[in-house]
Amino acid sequence: MKKYYIILLSVIATGLFLASCEDQLNQTNPNQATEDTFWKNESDFQLALTSCYTPLKNALNGGYYGTRGVMLRIARADEVEFRNDIADVYTVSRFTNSNTNSLTQGMFYQFYNALYRTNSIMQKLEEKGDDFSVEFRNSVIAECLFIRGFYLFQLGKEFKNAPLKLTASQVPSTFPIEKSSQEEIWAQAKEDLKTAMSLLPIENDLGKPTKGAAMAVLGKIYIYEEDWSSAIEYLEPLTGSPYSYELVSDFYWNFDEEHSFNSESIFELIIDSTGGTDLWGDGENINSTQTNTRPKEYAAPEVNGWYEAQPTQQMMDMFLAEPDKDGNPDYRARMSAVWDYEGATYYQQAFREVFDENKWDTYWILKYQNWQTQTEEPSPPMSCLNERAIRYADVLLLLSEAYMNQGNFSKSVDYLNLIRRRANLNDYSGTLTREEIFKDLEHQRAIEFFVEGERFYDLRRWGLLEARLQAQDPIRYQNFASGQTGGTNKFYYFPIPAKELETNELCTPNEGW
Repeated sequence: MKKYYIILLSVIATGLFLASCEDQLNQTNPNQATEDTFWKNESDFQLALTSCYTPLKNALNGGYYGTRGVMLRIARADEVEFRNDIADVYTVSRFTNSNTNSLTQGMFYQFYNALYRTNSIMQKLEEKGDDFSVEFRNSVIAECLFIRGFYLFQLGKEFKNAPLKLTASQVPSTFPIEKSSQEEIWAQAKEDLKTAMSLLPIENDLGKPTKGAAMAVLGKIYIYEEDWSSAIEYLEPLTGSPYSYELVSDFYWNFDEEHSFNSESIFELIIDSTGGTDLWGDGENINSTQTNTRPKEYAAPEVNGWYEAQPTQQMMDMFLAEPDKDGNPDYRARMSAVWDYEGATYYQQAFREVFDENKWDTYWILKYQNWQTQTEEPSPPMSCLNERAIRYADVLLLLSEAYMNQGNFSKSVDYLNLIRRRANLNDYSGTLTREEIFKDLEHQRAIEFFVEGERFYDLRRWGLLEARLQAQDPIRYQNFASGQTGGTNKFYYFPIPAKELETNELCTPNEGW
């Protein structure tokens, strides 16, 4: 069962309660939170903390786990192909985007929106700290630092070098700020997460970060930095007591509503109908729905969908490369995509009953869709499927990668086999060499995290992005290759938005842009 949050969106939208209004009688508006009327009690701070998750879930303006944010994260890999319907997504997918792209700009400012909020909360807590218990102060600091560290990791992952803002200020002279390097941004993220880890509980309220979540993000940053020993230091403890994470028996349970917050979920974002009915708002006003449109976006028109993207042939080839022990296609493939195989169903109907014969050779996304519980995607599209931001499966495969790169091949394969066994595959039977283990590791990550926003970043950090893009679509690859500049490619990262360059005179474009 999901936990419901009452979010004071009309107040949050003003920038964490910074404005105040008085009438001619100098009376405080009882409906307007101000600096004087807010930050009085624990409930005020808890409400402010709730507002820090909204930028992650913002559906249409670049929230990292919102509808469009997910599109941006999957558009640059080789796993899906977008049709030319949403221009700002399509240009990203075809590597023709510029620094005026509204969605990449939205993602950029959602990061800073959240950073401002966490910084504001910590500053106010320091100012009013004597009013609260040490236990409460530590809980607020822990949550703020986890959120800030989590956002900083993504900021460095998406924009590489960017301004590092660690204070909240409304003084215009403080607005211009130079970029920090990715290394500096991630160093701050690690510092935040380590402090958060020391203060967070092992178990917490649903949707709130835990000690294990902080450790998982830390471990992942170290994987990106190729610091294998440190990655193992933070990831390995998650596989045993006092942590109780484990792979759920049914892979599909990670993407339905019934099995939210299961044993595989390390950090999960609540998507629920606690707001209003406005699908196309900014997620902050009082009438904004707190759901998203993700299932509707990818469903076929035959089931009332908008068919924005479909699996590529290259992805389907990976899905079908290794049958399971019973000779069937990989179960994860059948729960992630649908095509015309024996027994295939789509929105509770046989595949060939849904589609005319001229579409029997098409492929469709299933993950995070309502295909097992609905006969078609409903209108209006208000999905309440939680976003599993960190899964235990990722921890296991990251550990496999770390041990592989340390030369501990047997340990690496042990973790690979946990993933393979859940998928009803035979244990790894290749040679115990880095080259052969890596082939399976890439294969397992591609299938396990299809459309979860991992593939592009995996290929980029492995140095395989060019080869996989060229194999998937030579014309698309030519667009990508045009971004080559010096020793890098500008399309590895999103550009600093033109708006930021115009308003922050100390900020410079990223390389190639």
